[in-house]
Parts: sequence; C-alpha cells; structure tokens
Amino acid sequence: MITLSFGDVSAVIDAEHGARLSSVRIDETELLVQRTNDDSLSWGCYPMAPWAGRTRYGIFEYQGSSVQLPINFPPHAIHGLVHDAAWQVVNTSPTSATLRVELDQRWPFAGWVEHLISVDSTSVHLQLTVHATDRSDETISMPAQVGWHPWFVRPVQLEAAFKKMYVRDSDGIAGAQRALQEFDLMKSPLDDCFSDAVTAPVLNFENGLMVRLESDCSHWVIYNEPSHAICVEPQSGPPNGLNSEPLVISPNHPLTRYFRLTALGYR
Repeated sequence: MITLSFGDVSAVIDAEHGARLSSVRIDETELLVQRTNDDSLSWGCYPMAPWAGRTRYGIFEYQGSSVQLPINFPPHAIHGLVHDAAWQVVNTSPTSATLRVELDQRWPFAGWVEHLISVDSTSVHLQLTVHATDRSDETISMPAQVGWHPWFVRPVQLEAAFKKMYVRDSDGIAGAQRALQEFDLMKSPLDDCFSDAVTAPVLNFENGLMVRLESDCSHWVIYNEPSHAICVEPQSGPPNGLNSEPLVISPNHPLTRYFRLTALGYR
C-alpha cells in the first residue's frame, strides 16, 4: 500500500490489486467503497486498459484479424486486463506515485500501461497511458482504450448533464446515440454511456462535501443501480469501442487521459 497526502486530501494506492485507489479521503470523508471480497471489479477506483467497459462477446477485429479476449463477465469481456494485475512501483514521493504493468498474454499485442497518481491541497489527479512496445524488426500498432471505474460510496447525489446518450441493445451494449433534452440522472436506474458533457459532473455527499469530476475522456458511463454505491466512469471511448470507435496507438503515439477529483468545499 502507498499512501499519498497533502493537507486534508489523502489517497491510498493498492499496487497489488490493479494500481487502484483503495481509499480517497477529503477532510475525513471517505469517497470510495472499500474492499470486502476478492472481486476485483467492485471496489475502490481502478484503471481500465487496454479497453474500458464491455467488449461484445470478448471479440474485436483489427487489421483483418479477429481477436478473442477472455470472458470475465459472461457473455462479454469487461474493464480491461490491468485491474486484477500486480503493478510495479516505479517511484513514489509523499504526494505522488508512478506505477507500471506489462500487458500479459491475454492481450495479443506487446505493450505496457503507466498510472501516475498525485494529490494536492484540493485534488487527486490520475493520469493513465497505454504504450505500444517498440520493436526494431516490425512496425507495431494496436487498438486501445483507457478509463477509470470509481465506486463512490452512498449516500451521495450526482449532478451531471450530457447532450447525448448511447442506447443499450439486447446484449446490454451501448449502441446508437440519441440527443438528450431534460434527463434526471438520479431518478432512473442506469448502466449507460453518455457523451458531450455540458459541465463536469459533481458529487454531493450527505455531509455537504462537493467533489467535481474532471477528465479529458470523451465518454462517461454511469452505473447507479447498487444501493451502496454510484459509479461515474470516464472513458476514452464508449463500451465496445474496440469495435465501434477504436483508437490506434503506436510506439511514438501512446494514448493518455487524465481524471481529476477536486473538492469544491461544502454546500
């Protein structure tokens, strides 16, 4: 475990369980669901790479070949391959840490992922980068997505507005987009993808603490069905994006995104 702190902001990193944030505390308020079992998908705030969300039936096409991913959420592959991995700690300081993990044999391309985490007096800042490994004997490229899956502990209310929503199909996969007018996110059960955020989402905790969620990711998945938690997940593309909206990286062109949690004070 690695603990970072600055003033009233602290974050605990669990390198052995996906380089995730196992705890984020702002002025003694715990924001994240704690670990209670061996399920790597259901606690803390973990990075998702080299894809985020569901990949339909664990299959995607790339450069004329079909790739089968391990099915970990039948019948789909979900949330990437690094949330259940032990990461190498590259360096640490009282306020920052850098961790790294190689993509293993479950991914048919050579690459690695870096997670940079830092804290300051008001924020926790996360940066995730997927790299394609350089090989002198051939040109290497691969599809990639990144994202984070935070489990925010209830009671909490979410303020968010988006211009577009993806409509889920019979497989539970985000499909066609539709424009949104007025939509109260907290009055509907959601496991859905949104894009074109009007403003950064804000969490309002029961004690009045407000936390703004900022990211340069283009998409957000909101999952509010559990009674104990709300997930507000920034992603560089929609679920099944390896098929529908693939991003291609190479050794000289990695994929990098950030996610920042900032305390705004109290209502």
